[in-house]
Amino acid sequence: MKIFFSLLLIANIAFGLMQWLLPYDQLFQKNKKFPVAEELRLLDEPIESSLITETGVSEPEQAGELLVVEETIDTRLCYTIGPFKDRTRALEVSRRYSNRQVKTELKSSPEKEYLGVMVYLTGNKSRQDAIDTAEELATKGFRDYLIINEPGKSNALSLGVFGLKKNADRHVTRLKKLNYPAKSEPRYRERTIYWVYNEQSIDRDLLTLLDADDAANGIGQIPQQCS
Repeated sequence: MKIFFSLLLIANIAFGLMQWLLPYDQLFQKNKKFPVAEELRLLDEPIESSLITETGVSEPEQAGELLVVEETIDTRLCYTIGPFKDRTRALEVSRRYSNRQVKTELKSSPEKEYLGVMVYLTGNKSRQDAIDTAEELATKGFRDYLIINEPGKSNALSLGVFGLKKNADRHVTRLKKLNYPAKSEPRYRERTIYWVYNEQSIDRDLLTLLDADDAANGIGQIPQQCS
């Protein structure tokens, strides 16, 4: 019995020495640690964005890694200047702005120019028939004429183009009273017009480099959406 108590005492002394010399977590390495429960947050408390570590514990993102979005403001002012019938004049105005460090661009577009209302006669089978009709009309006071050949108007006799429709209608009425089946229609011609586009900035004073002659010819500076 004494031997048994002696062995038990020795075992207790040895176990105590092991606890004193070795940390508790190294003594029981097979016991796995459980992650610490996340701290409770109030409903109105903002949640920090986080990264998941290898151990599964959340850590806040570093401040330098936050994405910052800045609002961009368009400081451009864009204008269309024109219309110009003459390309040389359009280039001259464009240079005025370019010399003041303003970005410009010249563009062109086709356009129908209104000429007036034409009074005419059709039904002539040949050019000579048209000439004979014109000579006949000259004896009755209608001396201005022009022979035209267009689709639907072969050897037609143009008796004038009037800027005002009422003057053209009066001419038609006079011809019909003399038993000539006169007609009228608006006339146009194709032409090319030019526009100068310029881009300025709200950070400087607006430049309007048009002179009195430009204004007299209907040239204006019209604001437009920048593209």
